[in-house]
Amino acid sequence: MLLKRGDSGEDVRSLQRGLNKLGSLLLIDGHFGPGTGDAVMDGRVALRQPGPPEADDAFQQALAALPDPFPALTAPGMTFIGRAEVSGPREYQMKYKNPVWPGARSGITIGIGYDLRFADRARLDADWGGQLTSDAVKRLAGVLGAVGSAELLSRVRDIEVPLLAAVSVFLRRSLPGTLQKTLSIYPQARDLTPARRTALVSLVYNRGSRLRDSNPALEDRREMRTIRDLLAGARFDEVADQLDAMCRLWGPAMPGLVQRRRDEARLWRSGFAPFQLD
Repeated sequence: MLLKRGDSGEDVRSLQRGLNKLGSLLLIDGHFGPGTGDAVMDGRVALRQPGPPEADDAFQQALAALPDPFPALTAPGMTFIGRAEVSGPREYQMKYKNPVWPGARSGITIGIGYDLRFADRARLDADWGGQLTSDAVKRLAGVLGAVGSAELLSRVRDIEVPLLAAVSVFLRRSLPGTLQKTLSIYPQARDLTPARRTALVSLVYNRGSRLRDSNPALEDRREMRTIRDLLAGARFDEVADQLDAMCRLWGPAMPGLVQRRRDEARLWRSGFAPFQLD
């Protein structure tokens, strides 16, 4: 069956699930709109099946044969974190295909939440050397290890990071590394459901694995330490309350981070279904 723009139903949902195995970051809404069409075109590049922004039988079969890209979290988990970072494929093209500076203490950031403040040249080469030109990597090396600024961003703002390159680094390098950091502080995550494991990996992807307060007066890592203790005591149902409680750190000034903690708490309680990811 040929699927094209304007189609809807379970066949489109299956197509979107398959595209998400490539890292397309789609909602599984069953509607073949512009985002799904863009994802089909990216998928044709990834699968070396040139053609129009439509999904014929050969393309759908190729998607169905793909393995899960990151079984520890599953494709829905990978999609949840990717969307938490860049919202979706169309938003990536509009806002994130070039380096950005999120502000505050962040460094210049590329791809799917890849903060250059926390990378050195060896890691940059290993992660991006096969995805970007040597000139782009060399220029990005000039902003490594530093808190961002408008001046630093101006040096690299014109570099383009294609979505497929960003997804490749996200899947091959960033997520595996973050999973290991997560297990280092929350070893019980190995035995959780993929949705609950994803909630913790999302937290660590965003905040890192440090459990010591950087602001003792604020106790900015209090809830992360409490989550460690709850997991150790097998009090799993109480973890979501700590994700919600963490919102105290940001409030109205940073609604994106508040929403991310709320979404992680909801994911812990209810799984992937409420987010249209499975």
